[in-house]
Amino acid sequence: MTRVASIDIGTNTVRLLILETTPGGSLRELDQVSAITRLGKGMDTEKKILGDRMDETISVLTNFRDECRKFEPLTIRVVATSAVREASNQDYFVSQAKKETGLEIEVISWEEEAELMVKGVLWRLPNIEKDILIFDIGGGSTEYILVRGRQIVSAVGTQLGTVRLTDQFISHHPINVNEYKALETHLRKELKLVKDQLSDFSPEVLVGTAGTVTTLAAIDGNVYPYDPEKIHGTSLTFNRVEELLDDLKKKSLAERVTMNTIEKGREDLIIVGGALVLEALRIFQCHLLIVSEHGLREGLVLDTLSN
Repeated sequence: MTRVASIDIGTNTVRLLILETTPGGSLRELDQVSAITRLGKGMDTEKKILGDRMDETISVLTNFRDECRKFEPLTIRVVATSAVREASNQDYFVSQAKKETGLEIEVISWEEEAELMVKGVLWRLPNIEKDILIFDIGGGSTEYILVRGRQIVSAVGTQLGTVRLTDQFISHHPINVNEYKALETHLRKELKLVKDQLSDFSPEVLVGTAGTVTTLAAIDGNVYPYDPEKIHGTSLTFNRVEELLDDLKKKSLAERVTMNTIEKGREDLIIVGGALVLEALRIFQCHLLIVSEHGLREGLVLDTLSN
């Protein structure tokens, strides 16, 4: 049996997944952990990773390294995405993380991120043979990938991230009508550009991955404690996403924190995340969103095993 650990250092969340091969050739999950560190906080104004965010993220990586040691021998792959890609102090962060944890961080391009993410998303969605648009809403960026026959036809990377857009547009909770309208106008403009670039064909269905869509699915199904098996492969209609978002917009941060289905640290970001989902469904004229629990981490494991 071969064991592989993947660590995804995102703009908002750091995630660990450990899988092992089985005698039958499938993969079995041994462990998964995530922690919200807001590594990309203030990135638009500061253009660098802030010291306290760096310290917290390296502390989490230390904990994840120790968790991995329980399953040795194993291969560990660590990738960093939007926040680290853009940071002026990228090299310092990578070297400090290596010094304090011993982990080698690969800072991947959005194109590499998209390829790995598609591998992970399609891994356990066996019945999706339609023309699909996959999107991964992150804290600093969102990637949109047009797929036909399980092959990437075209892809667009954007800076439409939940942390970035919340910093730019949303400062009041419950939501201020004018702030939300400005966000909505921005999203429609940017997503129209994305659609124009992904002009090969129109998708029949959207598939979403990462924390926003899984949180919306958890709220919809009242899934608590969080259970990936109850989330993966579920679907949300345009009308249902709109209903969920309208309800969330009326709540204060304190009220959202009391909701068991929202992970603490995501209560402010869920508004922008929900708006991104809603506007994607609107712009691409799809009435259905399929939720994938799998994404970059799984793709990274599959990529490691195939090399």
